[in-house]
Amino acid sequence: MHGTEWKIKILIAEDSLLGRKLAVKMIEHCGHEVDSVENGRHAVERANSNSYDLILMDMFMPELNGGDAALEISKSELSVPIIALSGDAISSGELARYGMKDSILKPLSENELERVIAAYCIRDGNPAQANPAKDIAAVIASSESVFDEKAALEFAGGNKALLAEMLGIFVQGTEKSIERLSADTGSGDMKKVKSAAHLIKGESKSMGALKICGVAAEINEAAKSGDKDKCARMIPELKAKFQEFRGKVLNYRSA
Repeated sequence: MHGTEWKIKILIAEDSLLGRKLAVKMIEHCGHEVDSVENGRHAVERANSNSYDLILMDMFMPELNGGDAALEISKSELSVPIIALSGDAISSGELARYGMKDSILKPLSENELERVIAAYCIRDGNPAQANPAKDIAAVIASSESVFDEKAALEFAGGNKALLAEMLGIFVQGTEKSIERLSADTGSGDMKKVKSAAHLIKGESKSMGALKICGVAAEINEAAKSGDKDKCARMIPELKAKFQEFRGKVLNYRSA
């Protein structure tokens, strides 16, 4: 068994299909059992009907967000530790407010998975601290490449076949997400724009598409402040970066 000798049962709640599929494969690769759901409401239902040793909870999901889902699970007096998953750093105060034990900065990695398992499922003692979040601008500035294969391959656990599969899912899913984002910008629904941009930002970072990630991050911030015009101005750039990335990874996917 890879990693720890302990085999535990984990529930992961993640609305991103790409993130969910990668996390499931990673958890299974580490030798653990895993169930996955796509929103907070389903996480509450699954937690109340099954026994888990650990719950990994995305903070931003439809139906019911991760924090509120964690609160509902806590009200059921379940003792399972809940770990927040987020693309941004979460304060200790926010974690305490939702009854969450710790946080992991997305994308989920095997090292961080093993860290929280060791801290909350295997031994007693003080939990290890989550790694501090990196500023998104610093992440983007660190690479000028269209496709950071090294980062994407690391995220896929060094498995090139898995990475090729994930790139295919990412390209198809991101194309649809950009279409939704464009339509929502046209209708002026900034809440939906922010949600779509946040999803694109997180998934593109995982796949080493840092230029896409940078533009999506800017759109996300503009949507937060209600700046519809800026969102609209940046959509053509987002589409251009996506087309550039798709052309770059086409041969990798078919190799």
